[in-house]
Amino acid sequence: MTADKPKAPVYAPTRRMFLRDATLVSIGMLAAACQPGTATPSGGTGKKGGEFHGAWPYDLPPKGHYNYFTTGSILATSGVSIYGDLMLPSLAAYRWSEDKYDYWLAESHAMNGDNLDVKLRKGLKWDDGKPFTSKDVWTTYWVGRMEGFGIWSYIDDVTMPDDNTVRFHFKTPTTLGERLILRANGIRADSQFGDFAKRAEALYKAGKTTTSDEVKALRTEKDNLRPAGPLSVGPYKMDTSTLTAAQVTFVRNAGGLFGDSVTFDKVVVYQGETAAIAPLVLSGDVDYATHGFSVAQDRSFQDAGLKIARGPLFTGPAIYFNWDKTPEFQDPRLRQAVAMAINRVESGTIAYGQSAKPPKYMTGFPDELVPNWIASGDQSKFKSYDYNVAAADQLMKDAGFAKVDGIYAKGGKKLAYELYFPSDFTDWSAAADHAQKSLNTFGIKITPRGAPRATHLPDTNDGKFEITLNAWGIGNPHPQASLARPFREYNTTNAGGGMHYPTTQKWSGGTIDFEKLLVDAAAGTDLAKQKTAITQISLAFNEILPCVPLWQRLGNNPLNDKKRVVWPDLSDKIYQNPGGDNFTIIMLMNGTLHSI
Repeated sequence: MTADKPKAPVYAPTRRMFLRDATLVSIGMLAAACQPGTATPSGGTGKKGGEFHGAWPYDLPPKGHYNYFTTGSILATSGVSIYGDLMLPSLAAYRWSEDKYDYWLAESHAMNGDNLDVKLRKGLKWDDGKPFTSKDVWTTYWVGRMEGFGIWSYIDDVTMPDDNTVRFHFKTPTTLGERLILRANGIRADSQFGDFAKRAEALYKAGKTTTSDEVKALRTEKDNLRPAGPLSVGPYKMDTSTLTAAQVTFVRNAGGLFGDSVTFDKVVVYQGETAAIAPLVLSGDVDYATHGFSVAQDRSFQDAGLKIARGPLFTGPAIYFNWDKTPEFQDPRLRQAVAMAINRVESGTIAYGQSAKPPKYMTGFPDELVPNWIASGDQSKFKSYDYNVAAADQLMKDAGFAKVDGIYAKGGKKLAYELYFPSDFTDWSAAADHAQKSLNTFGIKITPRGAPRATHLPDTNDGKFEITLNAWGIGNPHPQASLARPFREYNTTNAGGGMHYPTTQKWSGGTIDFEKLLVDAAAGTDLAKQKTAITQISLAFNEILPCVPLWQRLGNNPLNDKKRVVWPDLSDKIYQNPGGDNFTIIMLMNGTLHSI
């Protein structure tokens, strides 16, 4: 572990932020290896002109600002808003179904010994007229080291061999590095942040770390920067004269990436959360939205004849047990019983209608990734834990429990616990209510307790719970990112110990060290060895269920093809991309979307 590895931040997202962040894969500690990139088409053959209308919440100045290297920026890079990619693209975008990259600001990348060399597109300009060069990328990653860019767990230097080449030197080889570099959330301008990058490089090379006072002070100084306006090297630039509390317009940026080839002349983004945007979708003012709409809103969109894209978000709620405060659940048979005592299909339907589904494989990472990492013979070993109260009851009896006054008990002690959940997550609240009713009916006495996520998450990280709901899965093509959630994120990486789950456990295959295997699953560049580690973790996870995934949240993004935009059929594989590699932004970039 490197000295400057970032500490986990205090994270208290809104519901919309959580859905967004669950599919962001670019700046986290984990990412994926995939096939070499391909050049993005230089524009579609569809009709040019017209407007595309999207939606996203933002704050007006002075609360909202144009420092795209800190929180609160207006429609910032993909780490905050999907529309930020239109101004500050990454080096490439990832196509999940094809396991490859579309190059954006990069035109190629290749390993060169211990280095990854990225060649950049030539001839691009920022909208202030300055050329786009390797210095902008260099600046982004050196400032990004202060921000906790995950690639710095594996590299120790970034250099510029020439104006169009950036070199990343690996101290620790890993297949995760490629994505951490190519899909980092937005390249920022050296003209704005270059001085911070030079000073950061000097501090780190002098032996300072991210926790050093000097680095903290520099980061604070950087955070306080308030540029007069946004810069763009993407196909569109923000017309700040149109910025209101209701909407803002992006116009073509001719010198930027794909500026001459994108089909729409303008992109209009309406401001607002779900309650404000749903009526605009129904009225036809918004062509596409990502707001996590309710079952009723989803139905109203369908009744209006709109298409609904239900791509995977690769995450959802899971039941976690505090190892110390629920000692009975140290017996995996009780966790297995909980999985089968809850009708997880029904739970997802109540929360999200057609936009939720329980995992089939119960491996700890999303089903969609299983065929890429687990051999078919091993896939057949996974139990699905379908709803089966009789089988759950037998597990309880096998563990020595019998019902007393309708509650399972052993040695005179009844199973009675509190279920803690984030009350401001309406979908998770529904899942918690369904779970507590199911378990109470089954014979485990559950008392539900809700609190806002801003309180719930720190509490659960500190181990202040008995049973709780937290996330399983994450939008990353490498399953290690999902598997790290129960074993690290909600467990060992927190000062309070999270659920206090020992990462060395017994299962039918013997003793398993989950932490060691998590390291093996990301180490080096040998995918075969990584697959072996992932398979071992998954088989053990499926058997002993460190947590119980309830369902995966799917998107329910309305697509209006009646007024302005021609959308591909929903069978197109591009819709398999989650929000962190947003399918709409990719199709805007390459010209697939065009006006009617």
